[in-house]
Amino acid sequence: MTSNWKRLAELALISPGAPRVVTIQDLQSYAMLNAGRQPSASALTRWVRSLNETGKLQQVTRGVYLNRLAGPSVHPAEASQYIRRGAVVSLAWVLERSGALSNFGDTVTCVVPQGSDFSPPRVGERQTTAGPFRFYALPIAVLNAGRENIEDVQDLHFAYPRATPERALLDWIYLGASVRSRLSLPPVDIQLHQMNRPRLKRLAGAMGIARQWAAWLERWNSYQGAEDVRQNASAVLGL
Repeated sequence: MTSNWKRLAELALISPGAPRVVTIQDLQSYAMLNAGRQPSASALTRWVRSLNETGKLQQVTRGVYLNRLAGPSVHPAEASQYIRRGAVVSLAWVLERSGALSNFGDTVTCVVPQGSDFSPPRVGERQTTAGPFRFYALPIAVLNAGRENIEDVQDLHFAYPRATPERALLDWIYLGASVRSRLSLPPVDIQLHQMNRPRLKRLAGAMGIARQWAAWLERWNSYQGAEDVRQNASAVLGL
């Protein structure tokens, strides 16, 4: 067995293209590749524990780690699909990070597929050592709606499944309008000015929520009008 396999394995974890999220099976493969044979279970456990304790890895759940050697910007959101199969980061968390919502929360919000090809999804809050997640179920047909224009659905700036702000908003409207969901409709103080309106219209139609989108948008427009009136009145009064 190569004596410096730990150092070589760590170099592999820091190399360009190294995965930003790793499982214990991934780490076992890195160790085996650089050691020349399978390290003992105790040696592997000690190595992984050392990486975690020194901040080179950050545990999310049992057997799933953020690879901090790949860069300090690795976020727990990138591990969502390792926590729930098919999870897509969406809803409030995406809108907060895009600037559409001014209040920031720590909970990573995700949607997960619901359908005959999937076991019933586990939804609700999931506490991990890296932070809280919350999962909501979407019918698989709705989750896949609009994917013929992938840039409408998925934010391609990121290497993990993450909705565009437009899709995140419409996922929220879908759930907020559904009698099967406890989630309320999104607030009307969301900033829409930087969103792609044609994309919103396309996605709402593809998801079958054109009417719900129009109703929410009408409320949003009313709020904007009322806010403009308040701001103008404040300006006149010198407030």
